[in-house]
Amino acid sequence: MARLTPEEKAALKEQARIKARDLKADRANKKLKTPKLYNIPQQTGNPEIDSKADLDEVQASFRERIKTENSRFQNTTDSEYWFAMCFQSREQKDAFLRAMDLFLIGDKYLDGVEVAKQLGIDIPEANIKYLPDGKVDKDFAKFVA
Repeated sequence: MARLTPEEKAALKEQARIKARDLKADRANKKLKTPKLYNIPQQTGNPEIDSKADLDEVQASFRERIKTENSRFQNTTDSEYWFAMCFQSREQKDAFLRAMDLFLIGDKYLDGVEVAKQLGIDIPEANIKYLPDGKVDKDFAKFVA
């Protein structure tokens, strides 16, 4: 078995230190439930290669963020996700909701997913976040010291 040179030992220690730092940061992010902004590429020790790899990752992250933001915007501004039913009287509406066993869900605005579940209808899954992620209102930020 070949012995490692002091430079090789130092390089292995540095790689282990970087890996430990990344694992620690990943655990901290998972605890905070904060998304990772971009993947830090493995460092080679060559500043030119490392800088290019970093910039490529940042650029790829910006592209991914643009796709996510466009999707969020589309979901937020899409108004074709609801419909209305109208009856001639409150008694008719109440009779319908009782007959369909929907009164527990509501009597005015009903969650469509819950109604479908109650009626035994399979609908496609939609994992849409309705809250903006990470955006801070500038006016409210002024109140924070």
